[in-house]
Amino acid sequence: MEIHKLLLKQIKKYLPDIDANQSSINDFITAVNQSYLGFERDLELMNHAFSESEKEYNHINKSLKDEYELKKHSIANLYDSLKTFGTEFENLSESQGEDDLLFITQYLNQQIEKTKNTEKELSTTVELLKTLLANFQSGILVEDQNRKILFTNQLFCDIFSIPVHPDQMVGVDCTDSAEQSKHFFINSEDFSPRIEELLFKKEVHINELLETTDGRFLERDYIPIFINNVYKGHLWKYTDVTQRIKTQTLLQQSEERSRLIMNSALNAIITINTKGDITFWNNQAEVIFGWKKEEVIGRSLAEIIIPIRHKDGHKEGMKKFIKTGEGPVLNKQIELPAMHKNGNEFPVEISIIPIQQNNELIFCSFIQDISERKKAEENLKFQEEKYRNIIANMNLGLIEVDNDELIKYVNHSFLEISGFEENELMGKKPSSLFLSKENVELIKSKVEERKKGMSEIYQIPVKNKRGDLRWWAISAAPNYDDKGNQIGSIGIHLDITSQKKLEQALEQEKIKAEEASKTKEAFLANMSHEIRTPLNAIIGFLRELSKQELTEIQKIYIENSSIASKHLLAIINNILDISKIEANEMVLEEEDFVLQKTIKNVVTVLEPKAIQKGIQLTISWDKNITQVLKGDSLRIEQILFNLIGNAIKFTSKGSIKVSTQLIFDTPINQQINLTISDTGIGMDEEYIDKIFKKFSQEDKKTTRKFGGTGLGMAITKQLVSLMEGTIKVDSKKDVGTTIEIILNLPKGDEKNNMDSSITDEESLHLDGIKILLVEDNELNRMVAQNSLQYYNCQVTEAENGLQAIECLNQQHFDIILMDIQMPELDGIEATSIIRNKLKLNTPIIALTANAFKSEIEKCFVAGFNDYITKPFEEKLFIETIYKNLKSDLKNNTQKDKLVYNLNSIHTLSRGNKDFVIKMIQIFINQTNETIVKIEEALQIDNFEEISRLIHKIKPSIEGVGVFHLLNDVKELEKISKTTTDKPAIENLFYKIKEGLQMAISQLQENELL
Repeated sequence: MEIHKLLLKQIKKYLPDIDANQSSINDFITAVNQSYLGFERDLELMNHAFSESEKEYNHINKSLKDEYELKKHSIANLYDSLKTFGTEFENLSESQGEDDLLFITQYLNQQIEKTKNTEKELSTTVELLKTLLANFQSGILVEDQNRKILFTNQLFCDIFSIPVHPDQMVGVDCTDSAEQSKHFFINSEDFSPRIEELLFKKEVHINELLETTDGRFLERDYIPIFINNVYKGHLWKYTDVTQRIKTQTLLQQSEERSRLIMNSALNAIITINTKGDITFWNNQAEVIFGWKKEEVIGRSLAEIIIPIRHKDGHKEGMKKFIKTGEGPVLNKQIELPAMHKNGNEFPVEISIIPIQQNNELIFCSFIQDISERKKAEENLKFQEEKYRNIIANMNLGLIEVDNDELIKYVNHSFLEISGFEENELMGKKPSSLFLSKENVELIKSKVEERKKGMSEIYQIPVKNKRGDLRWWAISAAPNYDDKGNQIGSIGIHLDITSQKKLEQALEQEKIKAEEASKTKEAFLANMSHEIRTPLNAIIGFLRELSKQELTEIQKIYIENSSIASKHLLAIINNILDISKIEANEMVLEEEDFVLQKTIKNVVTVLEPKAIQKGIQLTISWDKNITQVLKGDSLRIEQILFNLIGNAIKFTSKGSIKVSTQLIFDTPINQQINLTISDTGIGMDEEYIDKIFKKFSQEDKKTTRKFGGTGLGMAITKQLVSLMEGTIKVDSKKDVGTTIEIILNLPKGDEKNNMDSSITDEESLHLDGIKILLVEDNELNRMVAQNSLQYYNCQVTEAENGLQAIECLNQQHFDIILMDIQMPELDGIEATSIIRNKLKLNTPIIALTANAFKSEIEKCFVAGFNDYITKPFEEKLFIETIYKNLKSDLKNNTQKDKLVYNLNSIHTLSRGNKDFVIKMIQIFINQTNETIVKIEEALQIDNFEEISRLIHKIKPSIEGVGVFHLLNDVKELEKISKTTTDKPAIENLFYKIKEGLQMAISQLQENELL
């Protein structure tokens, strides 16, 4: 490697001993050598460039000289400018720095930097002031000398309801602002003149209070701004001091209230200073001690109210407290004697409290005159002693136990009724002494109730010391101490063994009476059946005979026999009605009916008897009575039959008048007076009160002459009472009788003013109807057959329930007439099998000779659709059959109608057919699964599961619009949850099942195909 000669010279001079073969030294020398060589090359290039530049310099030099002259002139001007920055340049000549442009430039830079710093500091100061003023908890407004806004903050805008940002307010003229803002203040007329006055005086004015119309208080400060004694503007500050004013007011009120309270206190309140001088004396102190306030203020307490023997103790106590901070009577409630102004001593209760107030120690005493209380305490001690003696000796056994049920006190009477001595009872548990094992848990529950603060009276069997079984009535209550802590319980015991024995005897008699009543009901039901069954045959055969061609004498015989049989039936009905009323079996219907029509029906039936006797029977109708009312029209007819029938029976000549009168009218009901008056034999006044008694007639002659059981008026009275009405009888012997009935009847629906009776033309539609007649009595079957053959019905007979089941397994019937009492299988059991096992919905009508409500309810629960009481009227018999057939036919025709409504699902789908189909399929699948599960639950009598399952599918049933089943679904959910009436649950379920299956069938046929 060629080493630069200059580098080689330096190595030899400064590094003669270096080893050039070392790699690191060799690399260093190579790098330095390269630098020398590069420098040589750069120098050559620079010389060449300098040569070229020299040519250009000569060319430019001339231009620079011209520019230099211009520069000199400019520098001179700059010096003149520099003099404006300060006096330090006033004597500076241009020759001193003729060409010192750098000096000028540096100086200018310094001045500009100073100016910028000054502006920055000024800007910071301004921003700081703005921020400070903006965040003041007062409204700030700064105006210049011309009342132009220099600054305002947001709070000022808020106070005066200015709806713009504070920055937008800068530059606004405020000359008229006072007039614009004066309406904010109560003294609005003084606002503007006061502003002008402050601006004119230009003097600082602070803490001026202003009240606004909305109940605020503003504190205003006005501060004029002078710079170098020159007025430059002013500052307004508005501070909301409402809370402070209110606080001051409340404080003043509190102080006044405290003063009033202290003066109104029932205790004497006295304060003294450390010298013992009185500083406060309230009104009650004047009352208690007799000294007026002005007489005692500033005087020593010791010489006013403290007895002579306690004065030294009072003074020593004051000294000790001042010295040690302790006092024997301070912060305690103690009793001491005190002196009245008249010199009398009396006991007081006093509490003395030391208080620091304004760095001054005072003693506040609360004093109460306890003279009366002392007297009361003495009296109380006397009373306590007296009552203690009463408790100890009263005839009621008293026992007191603690929270552990250990006896702490017993009185003498308890010892007598228990047979124990006092030392045998103290510290023992009553349950271990008196109770048998079966009553221990009961007492434990009573103890828990005592612990909860509950009191009660209960009865319990116990054994006394001798082991005799006794009954105690115990009044137990919790026992508390003076602090309200429960410390046990107190029981007052009364031996009621004799009363209990009497109760048990009465209970046995009650059971016997109820059994007798049930026996009576069963007897009447059985007798009703035994009498009505042959009577039904007698009346039926007489009815059939009357339809034949008869001689005149035969007609008379038939007519008399019919009258006699109907009379016998009326007697039976009256006896049953009385029995039903006494057994609370009588239930009144409440249906729409036309009262005028009801009256006409009765009169129409009875009028022939009146005409036969030559009596005029008339009706007087009040047109103000509403057309349709609500009530039991059949029972009203029964009442009218009794009363009008009696009037006809006991009237030989003259007239009978049935009249109605509206007493008062309301929007929902009417009070109506029904009057039946006659000109008959009348009755004595003393008998009127007895007329409503059972089996009552005025005398034996009347009974022999006119007949009757004496039950009609008793039944009438009972029916009127059931309707919550009143009946009044006014009669005079040999003049006549007037009976008034007053009823309150709800108004009915005018739409229901329809004649619902079945016409003869409608009854012709029984042709070809297949009827299964189930009746064990051959005569009754003959009577029914004779009635039905006129209507061309196809009747199949069965003698009992078993034969009926066999017939139904072999063929279909349109309707079933079912007797109740039959051998082998009665009507109730047979109907249950038909509904639950055969699953038939064929209408079933009960043929019963028992008209008691309990029997009728059994029929409906078992699944009957209707009932007919034997003996029956042929018209009612046929109408009942037709009514049920008509209802069944109507149901059959409705099967062709859609039983579902998908409007809700279509609304939810918003035109999505797949959604509708999916919802239908979910309903079908869920319903089929639920029906199977309900049938399984029925088999094991799991009624709660039935309620849960039917509740689960209720929303689906409502969703697909099977609305006609919703009431039944709700009812099934309710009864299966609250009852175990399996027949009723089954009947309702299979009715719902049939409806759901019909809906599923229609949905599959109409929506899914």
